[in-house]
Amino acid sequence: MSPKKIFIVAGEASGDGHAADLIRELTRFAAGSGSVAPTFYGMGGDRMARAGVAPLERMEAVSVIGIAEVVRHLPRIWLTFRRLVASLDREKPDLVVLVDFPDFNMRLAKKIKKRGIPIVWYISPQVWAWRGERVHTLKKLVDRMLVLFPFEVDYYSKVGLDAVFVGHPLVDHVRPTRPAVDIRRELGLPEDAPVVALLPGSRRSELRMYLRTMLAAAERLAAARPDLRFVLPVAPSLDKALIEKELAGCTANVTCRTGMFHDLLTCADAAVVASGTATLETALVGTPMVIVGKVAPLTATLLRRFVNLPFVGLVNWVMGEVKVSELLQEAVTPENIAVSIEKLLDDPDERARLKTVYGEIRERLGAGGASARAARAVWDLVS
Repeated sequence: MSPKKIFIVAGEASGDGHAADLIRELTRFAAGSGSVAPTFYGMGGDRMARAGVAPLERMEAVSVIGIAEVVRHLPRIWLTFRRLVASLDREKPDLVVLVDFPDFNMRLAKKIKKRGIPIVWYISPQVWAWRGERVHTLKKLVDRMLVLFPFEVDYYSKVGLDAVFVGHPLVDHVRPTRPAVDIRRELGLPEDAPVVALLPGSRRSELRMYLRTMLAAAERLAAARPDLRFVLPVAPSLDKALIEKELAGCTANVTCRTGMFHDLLTCADAAVVASGTATLETALVGTPMVIVGKVAPLTATLLRRFVNLPFVGLVNWVMGEVKVSELLQEAVTPENIAVSIEKLLDDPDERARLKTVYGEIRERLGAGGASARAARAVWDLVS
């Protein structure tokens, strides 16, 4: 019996990691059932490649944020899209798994649906937050939606879409690997010095948006608090040299590391975090944070005109209200970030409040084993 072929597409660092875990669990399911393991190809990053995907395209070709940014990179994005579509006729996959990345993947799903290939969508688009009309399009395109939050099941069930709650895979991965004191010792950080984590995101476009502002905030804080230290985790999808170039002119004491994301958060007393999945990771680690959210001016103008977003931080969507402070658009300044960080460092009541909030967030994200549950839901369609 020939192996089933699965076409899997992820477009950003978090999706690359979740897809890699899903692939490993699917391979285990096949082995446990005595079946031939599926083969995988598609678009992703290093983690999917290590999990056994033969990448047709690299996700860096399409991983940009914002309307203005997409327009600038449109030729490259369109070329990648066409190559992926062409592969459907050449490779003839038995199943497609689309991981997050909604704007790109919804267009791709329309091409896939025309070819009659079943589609599983892993990590729901946030249609419950904005552009809710997309839920009807998803109903037509997607055979099974794998969701991370319990409330999403009811949301999709109302339109008749098969939705399966699998929990959040971050619950299995986000935990301290060792005591903070050991991490600080390895990094050469004083055990008693306050440490602030700077999290500008996992895309180059996010670095352009946030990094200089965060470093300027660090300089302001360091000038007032000479004992303050900073740590900056670098996503695997980024070139560390890009960040080190910016750090060369920074007067704050910043330690930059790749592959130590959760460790750096663990040893930090506070963090400034770009809106996205990193806000959930920070909450699971337990580091007090302020969220920053910013897009290009044109994108912001269009969003303000057509979308009413009460908040942007994913942790706040989980809670249904603003529980973690946000600085948005024009408010993302070195001065405002510095003031917010000082409050997190100096106000014990605020730190205690956030600890309670983080406990509630962890409960709502579900128990561990999300990737295995997701793999079972996929396997049911392909076995």
